[in-house]
Amino acid sequence: METTDNDAYQSIKDRLRKIQALAESGYAGEAEAAKRKLDLLCRQYGISIEDLLDTEKIKRYRFNVGRSVIFRKLFVQCHAQITGKRQLSYRKASGSDMIVELLAFQAAELANLFLWHKTNLKKDIEESQNLLFEAYVNKHHIFRDKSNDPEGQEEEEVDLSTLDLDHLRKVFMMQKTLNDNQYRKMIEK
Repeated sequence: METTDNDAYQSIKDRLRKIQALAESGYAGEAEAAKRKLDLLCRQYGISIEDLLDTEKIKRYRFNVGRSVIFRKLFVQCHAQITGKRQLSYRKASGSDMIVELLAFQAAELANLFLWHKTNLKKDIEESQNLLFEAYVNKHHIFRDKSNDPEGQEEEEVDLSTLDLDHLRKVFMMQKTLNDNQYRKMIEK
């Protein structure tokens, strides 16, 4: 799995097992620090070390997925990646919560993976919405009428060297994907 933040997603099971090994076999100071870290991570994901090592005990876990369809779809994709299953069986706990039966380490993995992707997707959606708005305004020429401006009033010059060419390319490409519908004025001047 590729991530932008190199350590943002690392297998919870692997991380906990490494820390457990260090806690059991490390030097006194290292072992104590590793035990504290292990306890903290287990509490964070709501599992015990025994649950982590049990590969047969399936329990119900509650996930706050959100009400948005796109985040529900993302959760299903993350679930499929963690479990390898094509389908997700769940109980709806509320408008935004789902209850899923998983092994403890799968629940911890799924919580971590989904949180990372949900946060990342939110950023991408926000950036895409801003690009879409800018592309729409440009494509449909939704600008103020400058014909009523006083003569001699000059507009502020834009330094083209500081414009982000990558941003302009993205806006242009987004513009090309938009429909070509045209607004027809009802009243002409």
